[in-house]
Amino acid sequence: MRIRPYRAEHAEQAFQLRVTAFSGATHVEYDADEIYIPDEHRLVAVDDGEVVGHLGVWPFNQAFHRHAVPMGGVGAVVVADHRRGEGIATRLLEAGLAHMADAGMAISTLYPSTPVPYRRWGWAYAGVRMRRRIATRDLLDVPPAVTHVTLRPYAASDLDAVVAVHDAVTTTEPGGLVCGTRWLQRALQPDPDDPEIAHVAVRDHRVVGLLLLAKTAPSEAHGSYDVDVLRLFGVDRDVERALWRAVAHHHTTAPRTAFVSRPADPLLFDLRHGLEMTDPSTAHFMTRLVDVQAAIGARGWPPGSATVHLDIVDPQHPTNAGRYVLELDDRTAVLTAGGTGRVTIDIAVLSSLYTGFLTATDAARDGRLPGATTADVIALTDAFAGPTPFLRDFF
Repeated sequence: MRIRPYRAEHAEQAFQLRVTAFSGATHVEYDADEIYIPDEHRLVAVDDGEVVGHLGVWPFNQAFHRHAVPMGGVGAVVVADHRRGEGIATRLLEAGLAHMADAGMAISTLYPSTPVPYRRWGWAYAGVRMRRRIATRDLLDVPPAVTHVTLRPYAASDLDAVVAVHDAVTTTEPGGLVCGTRWLQRALQPDPDDPEIAHVAVRDHRVVGLLLLAKTAPSEAHGSYDVDVLRLFGVDRDVERALWRAVAHHHTTAPRTAFVSRPADPLLFDLRHGLEMTDPSTAHFMTRLVDVQAAIGARGWPPGSATVHLDIVDPQHPTNAGRYVLELDDRTAVLTAGGTGRVTIDIAVLSSLYTGFLTATDAARDGRLPGATTADVIALTDAFAGPTPFLRDFF
């Protein structure tokens, strides 16, 4: 059994592996025109000509302190049913980590179907993706847009403008996915089996936002459908209000609306009577530093200066391991080999600190920063502090 780069000859078998793993179907006709992870960032496990495992890596960026860090979005990690328990997933993760390092991806983020194998390989919980459900009628209280914003159906020619707006917005968000063209093209590709409605917001003849929603059958007898807001973003709050007002107009036939929510969602502050959001659900994503020096150099940082001596433990990716000096000065940071190694830090702890999800204060209280002085803990807490990191997209 070998782990090897994905090639065209693996397409059909790899596709059916994904179908059986992530859907209720046992076989779906292969679609050669599917927009998916670029072939050069996919790996397969092959045994005697049979594809028995697959791992893909989306070439994304992820924003921290308004800096886009090269990130490998791991997805479609799957092993054939009859070959599970043989260590194939472990070998795929090992090869995937090496591939991301070679490709210049400083960090990696994923959504775990089970966290155990990813924790073993250094990924750690690092942020949230939150979905909430509200009464559609409540959205009528969203203040009207002050500027003149109109909506029209999305057209394929709008793609570049939509990507530019999306990435400009998510770069300002803690942990925001800066995805580029291919990912949004996939999201906006028409699917007759799963009809979605896409509109762009236009102001002064420019595309300034996107609304993508689906109609789903309600679980209760009243209403003809519910609304699922898959994507809603705009260049400013005025545009977003215009898009939410468009969703509100479904209230006569859609009693409820589900949406991906920011932790401190503007809707909490926009509605006159507040917002009662029911049935919240939260998924956690996991992140791992692939190249510790590149990751530290690429991230944005708060003002101030500090120096912390680290001893990074990373048995699965030893090129990261060893003693380093973390030096922060005026919104920049450098991780240089050397120093005393006073603070011992596991790669998983460092990864969770990196996104701002875990604080150094909490890590130290839990005994996960052995050797750290009070000054070290304060310096690390202040350096990595920020709002709760979140993602809008699931990949």
